[in-house]
Amino acid sequence: MKALYTQHSKLTSQYIDRKLNDFLIEDHADADLTTKVTLLNKPSTATAKIVVEQKLIFVGTDIIKRIFNDADINILVSEGTKCVPGDVVATIKGESQLLLSRERVLLNLLQRLSGVATLTNQYVTQLNSSTIKILDTRKTTPGLRLFEKHAVTVGGGYNHRLDLEDGVMFKDNHLAIIANISSSLKKIKEDHPGKKIQIEVDTIEQLQNLCHDNLIDVDAVLLDNMLPEQVIQCASLIRKNNNKCFIEVSGGITLDNLSDYNQIDVDGISVGAITHQSVSKNIKFEFE
Repeated sequence: MKALYTQHSKLTSQYIDRKLNDFLIEDHADADLTTKVTLLNKPSTATAKIVVEQKLIFVGTDIIKRIFNDADINILVSEGTKCVPGDVVATIKGESQLLLSRERVLLNLLQRLSGVATLTNQYVTQLNSSTIKILDTRKTTPGLRLFEKHAVTVGGGYNHRLDLEDGVMFKDNHLAIIANISSSLKKIKEDHPGKKIQIEVDTIEQLQNLCHDNLIDVDAVLLDNMLPEQVIQCASLIRKNNNKCFIEVSGGITLDNLSDYNQIDVDGISVGAITHQSVSKNIKFEFE
């Protein structure tokens, strides 16, 4: 089954430029006192290389191109390349002040995104399924969501909804305070006919209550914090009532127990850890 939402496998130059501008302003890159004193305000040209220091899946070729768009750049790897320590991913020749003042912002992004892609790929590899997708969540770093979701796709995962406006998802807290779920579903469909609708359920009894006239009339169901045998039972009921419904599993699924779910008839497993628990990878910026 195809993914529910837009996949962010490519970031636009406009988006990257806008975010880089914010990050460079935050770091006062144009007021780098150390570099100004080092160069004594005299023009200087240098060549630097970006070097991988541990095994990783590399993300950030377009970021390198945009942050140093006035320099002579030679990208030596493709986005998503599996790198080992010592691999040079790019060389940059340009004004020394430009290279020095933008080094930290660049590395922060490359290290973070390569960490997300690498951990995502661990989950994809461990799951070892041609039909079940590893999905991300909105558990992302503020300001980096689209970058991190891009990194997920580079690592072989899939993007869930980007934000709260991207789709409708009734979770446990919504269901706890909602007046009438049927009325809410009807209202959403009338006002936003193109939006995907998903409902989270914790038990098969909740799922049975969603069935009306032998139909589960939503686009997706999230089976939350269920053991494999519970997922099997619920997935069977969903397929019987709506074989076009996207079935997602989430909650408590780690690299250690992921393989327990790879033979179950579901479409996706969402894992918040691939973004909020990923560890930045070691990458250095080295002048020749």
